[in-house]
Formats: sequence, C-alpha cells, structure tokens
Amino acid sequence: MRVDVDRLLKRELRAVYRAACADDNGWRELAEVTARGIGAGLGAVGVSLHDVAAAVRSAHGVLIESMLDNANARALALVGTVVATELLEAFCTRAEGLADALLAGRVPDGAAVSYTVVSVRGAARDETVDAFRRRGAVLEATSGHLLLPLAESATLSLCEHVRGEIGGEAWLCIAERPVALVASAREEVDEIDALVEALGRPPGVYRIDDVAVESALAATPEVRDELGKIIAPLLANRVLVQTVLALLEADGNRAVAVKKLFIHRSTIDYRLWQIEQLTGLRPGNPRDLALLGAAIALNRAKPGD
Repeated sequence: MRVDVDRLLKRELRAVYRAACADDNGWRELAEVTARGIGAGLGAVGVSLHDVAAAVRSAHGVLIESMLDNANARALALVGTVVATELLEAFCTRAEGLADALLAGRVPDGAAVSYTVVSVRGAARDETVDAFRRRGAVLEATSGHLLLPLAESATLSLCEHVRGEIGGEAWLCIAERPVALVASAREEVDEIDALVEALGRPPGVYRIDDVAVESALAATPEVRDELGKIIAPLLANRVLVQTVLALLEADGNRAVAVKKLFIHRSTIDYRLWQIEQLTGLRPGNPRDLALLGAAIALNRAKPGD
C-alpha cells in the first residue's frame, strides 16, 4: 500500500502549527514528539527519503499559508525547522534500523510479509540506489543491501528499469524470502555476486538461477575440491583462463569469442587444445565448458581471495 505522505503530514502537523501560532508553552515538545512519531512510522513502511523530504516542504508551505493571519512568520519558520529536523532524523534512524534488524534475523513491528534483498555493486552504485528511492518503498541497511517489500519477479522488472535509466556499470543480485528469513536472502545475494564477479559476467541483474551450477558445486566440498585439482594447471595460465571466460560469455560461440579476444580463429583453436591437454576437459563441449567456468568462479570466490 502506497502512503500519501503529503496528506498525512498536513493532517498530523496542523495541531502542532496551531500550537506554535498560539505561542503555547508546550508547542516545541509537541512538535518534537509528533514529528518523531511520524518519521519513525514512515521509516518502518519503507517510504523513500526523497518523498518524505518533498512532503515536509509541501506541508510546511501549505500550513504556513493557512495560518499567517494568526501568527508571525518567525514563529512559523521555527516550528517548521523543528519539525523537519526531528522528523527526518527519526525517519532515517528507523529505516536503517529496520533494514539492519531484518538482516540480523529479527522481525520488528511494521515489517512487510516478505522482502527481496538487492545487492548493488559497480561505479554507478549511488545513482542506482537513488533511482530505487525515487520509485517508492526501499530500505537501505548499513551493509549497503537494499530491501524491497516486493516479490522477486516484480523486483527483477524494477531492477531492469533502473538499469535502463542509469545506463552505468552496476551489478544487481536479488533474492526473495519471507520476513523471518531475510538474513538468508542476504547470504544468497552475496554468494551470487561473488560468483558473478569471479566469472567476469557483464553488468546486469542476476538471480540464483543464473549461477545454479556454480552454487551447487560450492555447496559440495568434495566435488569442489576435485574440480580445483583438475583446473590447477589452467589457473596458472592467465591467457587460457581469459579464453575460457570469453567463450563462456559468447555462449560457446568461437566466432564471437575471437572478436572479444582480438585473436585469430586458429589461435583460439590452439588455446582450447592446450586447455584440454591441461585439464582433460574439452571447452568445445558445453558441459565441459560449464564445468571449467564453474571451477574458475569457485576458485576466485574462495574466502580470502
């Protein structure tokens, strides 16, 4: 449900402005308590900071105009400053606290039924986060993860729109969970991002399905270790590793891969022969190519690397 922040503020703050106009002794305390309550409430439901700030300015202007005949401009300006300061501080504290609590496995009051966690990496990270905020409810944790009270399918569509608007380099990884399991969604997006980065995948939006093979192998230590032994000789040759990654990005198409690598067709054929000699896996075979890519990604994504 989308909150009409502008209407809410005008309704809830009218009594505060009236008290200030009348120079009631307790108007400042009333303003602080009311503003903090409103700010915390809005922070809990994930309204964007951009919308809140705009609504504060709008409500202040409307309330001033409606009460100028009953008070001086100085009194109204002062109450506006108190309200804006307390409301925005409470909003930011609550929004950040809610996101951190959810990622820590707690379920605070006011939380949604489920969330999709989004990790954002790349040169365009700040612009990407701002674009999400302009589109509505989003929580940002101190870890940098975003939490959206949307289904994963809706978040995927939103992420694609955001990427289209920003146009810069940004890698977004998403995973949805019920509110009590949001912490596991964070673990999943971090795993996806590590594998995407290790594979050298281009900027885009990624889900666990996009790295399903790599993720499954990572969860099986015996298979992962055996693969590590097989590709150890390959990892010592940076050129051959780049060749595997280029072929993966080209979906196994050698003609596309040679253009990416700026090499001749005969050169890539020779490199693929070398890879087969070193590992026993044939990069021209889709299954073997996928295993090579998964092994490289797992090696690069190992903790401490």
